[in-house]
Formats: sequence, C-alpha cells, structure tokens
Amino acid sequence: MISISIGDAARFAMIVCLALALPQGATAQQSMAEGFSRMKLQSANRPDGLARVTFPDGSRAERFILGAGDCPASTGDCRSDRERIEFYEQPPAQRVGSETWVGWDIYLPPDFPRQSGSRPPNIIMGQFHQYGRSGPEVLFQLRPEGYEVKLSDPYRLDDDPMNSIPDFRNVLVASRGSMIGRWTRVEVNARWSRGEDGFIRIYVNGRERWSYSGATTNSNETIYFKYGIYRSFVSRCGGACPTLTAYFRNVKRGSTRAAIQ
Repeated sequence: MISISIGDAARFAMIVCLALALPQGATAQQSMAEGFSRMKLQSANRPDGLARVTFPDGSRAERFILGAGDCPASTGDCRSDRERIEFYEQPPAQRVGSETWVGWDIYLPPDFPRQSGSRPPNIIMGQFHQYGRSGPEVLFQLRPEGYEVKLSDPYRLDDDPMNSIPDFRNVLVASRGSMIGRWTRVEVNARWSRGEDGFIRIYVNGRERWSYSGATTNSNETIYFKYGIYRSFVSRCGGACPTLTAYFRNVKRGSTRAAIQ
C-alpha cells in the first residue's frame, strides 16, 4: 500500500505523505471495482503503471500512470497509434435488454497536462464497450474543455476505432477546471437496448447532467465496462506524449443507485 497526498494544500489542507514504492508482484494488478464480472488489466507492464494508494482521509484508490510508448503488445496498440492502461470486464458482463447503474470517482492531479493543438490525441477515461465487432457504445473522453460523453451511433455498426463513423451525441458533463485537483463523482444509469425503450442518464457530483432516450446499442453483443487511461492518435503529439496520471475509487455496478454509493 502507498500513502500519498495528491491534493493541493491550499485547497484541501492536505499534508504531504511519503510515497512508498510498490513491490513488484503486489496485488495492484487486481481491480478494486465492485459488482462487475472479473476485471483484467491491459497494460505495457510499466513498473509504476498501477498502484493502490491511500489518501490522507483514509480512502483507498487506484493510481494509473500512462507514459509515452505504453502500448500493450497483446492489443495491437503499438501498431495502431494507441496507448493504454485499463481494466476491462470479462464475460458475462451486462446483457442487452438489462438496466444497470455504474459509478466511479475520478481525480486528476493539479499538474495534469493541458491538451494543446487543434487536434490533440483522444484521452478516454471510462468506456462502455461491446464484445464482438462493435465499437464502444459510450466513451468518457477528456477534452481540453473537460469531461465529455460520447455516444456512438446506435443505429450503425462502428467496427473501426481508428476510422470511426461520426459521433451520435457529444455532451460536456464537467469542465476541466472543476475536475483538476478534486474528486469528481460520475454515475451512469443505462438500459442497453436496440429499441426505443433504451436510455442513458448521466449524473456528476449528484446532479443530472444529461439524459437520452432511444436505442443505446447497435447489436445484441454483451456490454462490458473499462476504466483507466486510454490514449489514441498519439502521433498527434508530434513526438513523445506527456505522462498522464489519474486516480479512480468507488468503481461500482449495481441494480439500483443505492447499490453504488
């Protein structure tokens, strides 16, 4: 276990704690998420890529670090302009036709790099994906402006992530300024459906920020959840992309909102 302080002292009055190195072979490879099928890590095996940490208030979290060139060979990322360190859910995951609640807290430290340029790389921190050929149904993408929900077109199959079809919906649910240096709570209530009975409701810090009704998936394949850091089109950095650090805690899935608190 690692004890650290990652808030800025002026805002949080946190004390600085000594960071202890996590031994290789420790249990950091095991997800702390609750209510999901078994989670598996996709990473380049960076020694400090994943660690469990303890905040001064006693809460525990997972720290993800993604550096330039961190592309797992097993995913094909190294050949496809992508990098990642993510947990992804194994089957059986979530069946189409079912309703679910999923929640997580995310923290971006004060020194989190600011994206620049007219077309920066895509940074994804949270995905609802499908098995099979279909691409992700819902992405939580960190844009220069903040945390954006991207809903893929539920009426068209999108099976090429590097040449995707136009987005169906893009909604900013949290500003970058509101996320840096503080915890942000995200809750998603969704019914995965190919029909008009589907819906998605997004809550940020307890407040509903966006809702959608209609088809939410374009096939009958099982929906699974991913969290961590994924970066695509890394060539847009024009060289080595900056190292990214993000923290997740209270990653939960349940049948009711109360179950994910």
